[in-house]
Amino acid sequence: MTQTYFLGANSKNGFASLYDGFPPDEGVFLHIIKGGPGTGKSSFMRRIGQAAQERGMAVHYVLCSGDPDSLDGVYLPALRAAWVDGTAPHAAEPRRFGVDSDYVNLGHFCRLPFTAADAEKISHISRTYKALYGEAYRYLSAAADLGKAGKPSALPEPAVLAEIDSLLQPSGKTGARSRRFLHALTCQGDVRLNGEIQKLCKQVVQVDGQAALTYISRSCRETAILCPSPLDPETLEAILLPKRSLAFVDSGWLLPVWRSLVPATPVLAAEAETRQLRERCLALAFDKLRRAKALHDEMEAIYKRYMDFPALTAYTDILLAELFR
Repeated sequence: MTQTYFLGANSKNGFASLYDGFPPDEGVFLHIIKGGPGTGKSSFMRRIGQAAQERGMAVHYVLCSGDPDSLDGVYLPALRAAWVDGTAPHAAEPRRFGVDSDYVNLGHFCRLPFTAADAEKISHISRTYKALYGEAYRYLSAAADLGKAGKPSALPEPAVLAEIDSLLQPSGKTGARSRRFLHALTCQGDVRLNGEIQKLCKQVVQVDGQAALTYISRSCRETAILCPSPLDPETLEAILLPKRSLAFVDSGWLLPVWRSLVPATPVLAAEAETRQLRERCLALAFDKLRRAKALHDEMEAIYKRYMDFPALTAYTDILLAELFR
């Protein structure tokens, strides 16, 4: 089974990372990929994942929060091997080089130096790109503040808690917990991986916000996937219990619901106005992220002119032959 998720998020506090939890299992060798934009990091990982899928293997794909069409990681559980983009904003270094991790330097295939004109253009793009991200994060922070307006912090009604308790019984054996984003705020707008929840969990229970999800995370002892909000990663949006094929989600997810524990309450005029302001802030953030993506594409185009892609393809062919022999 393939699984697709994010480990980074554009949040109210800037870039939020869950990459410390990748790969999600112990004893996996991690290959940390280095190289500039446009040097083929994503395509390199995609070829590895596709080759594994062609052989019937399970694959985890980690999407880029800046551009969901790009990969930031791939993990092959059967081979106990993973690859990750180790450049900013999720820069990574080997833990114990040669023992549990190493480098893959795709910059080796970039024929430097740049011309003076290209070097200056890259520097200018980089400064403008970072400034746009700073503006996007300010709008996301404002949206998060508006989202808190009027939110209750108390626990759900006792009847709802009793129903949650009944769904969590029996508790089963104590299991591991992992964290991943199934929702991202990107250059493509609001991206939710609804299919990933449906793939892992056939029964979806809708609950009334953060208080219920916090209660579930504290009460449940079995294997669980905790899914934080990209806007505010300190809060949860969903909890998946794959062994039960059961998911608890908040009302932001548009999914077929097996059971709803959300009370019907009228939306007040003031609340509706706050939601509109919040959506406006998000729209402005998405615009900044789209403009940043366009600049990133310009920078990639410069790097690509210096890349020896035939040599990179030959290198990847050799790697795949050794990997799947």
